[in-house]
Amino acid sequence: MSLREPAWRVTARELESSLEEEKGEGERPTTYLLSPFGARMSRVLLAGSLSPAESIGRDESQAFWRARLSDPTGAVAVTAGSFQPRAMAQLRGATAPRPAIVVGKAHLFRGRDGVGYVSVRAEAVRSVPESDERATLAEILRQTLDRLDLLERVEKEPGLTEEAVRKDGIPLAWFRAAKASRARYPNVDRPAFRRELRNAVRRVAGESGPTRATLPTPATVTVTRAPSPPPGSPPPTAAERAEESLFLDQLDEVADASADGYADLKEVLARVSAQGLAGERAEAILNRLEEEGVLEEPIVGKLRRG
Repeated sequence: MSLREPAWRVTARELESSLEEEKGEGERPTTYLLSPFGARMSRVLLAGSLSPAESIGRDESQAFWRARLSDPTGAVAVTAGSFQPRAMAQLRGATAPRPAIVVGKAHLFRGRDGVGYVSVRAEAVRSVPESDERATLAEILRQTLDRLDLLERVEKEPGLTEEAVRKDGIPLAWFRAAKASRARYPNVDRPAFRRELRNAVRRVAGESGPTRATLPTPATVTVTRAPSPPPGSPPPTAAERAEESLFLDQLDEVADASADGYADLKEVLARVSAQGLAGERAEAILNRLEEEGVLEEPIVGKLRRG
């Protein structure tokens, strides 16, 4: 089974700000886009309002379409061509802006003037109810805030080791990305970015209208996490959230490949088991995602996002 890297949950603003690349290791190294806020991305997942697509292909035999996904922090281009037929069809299929979830490859293009332009080459595009968009944005916010917390810890504890963060349940990929981020973006105002997330928090809480791409943010605003876990339940650890991301990535792949849009539970469990998430741990993740309303099982053995 060919396994892809998990998709980093990021906001449009974070992706727009990611202008440093890294090469992976091996015979066919992956190119990663390094963000100022602790993500080292090959694949990404975003949620927001997706505009109608326009054709930008010069050759009719090689179709290429582009739309823009906007969330409360910014906007980013989303593209798909003949090598992504399902994603291209989903981009072309809408005539009005709609809430959507997009999964794809982070791509950086530099023009002759040296200016970088970031986009997402879509692997899957899913139109969703507004409630699903807000739920996914909440997941993105939780992971983004956790990564910002880790960046602060790395700054305050320069001797922090991989063994220490592993014991704390923090994914090593996050720790390594945080260290690389601080080295490659030494002068970025990360507290300002944290303040900018206020608009996304409001969106999750349903306090704002349709997603907007440009919103001013007063410098004195303090961001609070939302939504909170159910009363009496301890908040998930960073490791558990990473496992949730893995589970949701596999579910999305199975659902996208199915004829009815549902993910077969047995296939999802088999996929996550192959990646080391099996048995009671997988069941615990599934139960928590269902309790939080992220997933639902409207048909026995069939899953979809709630």
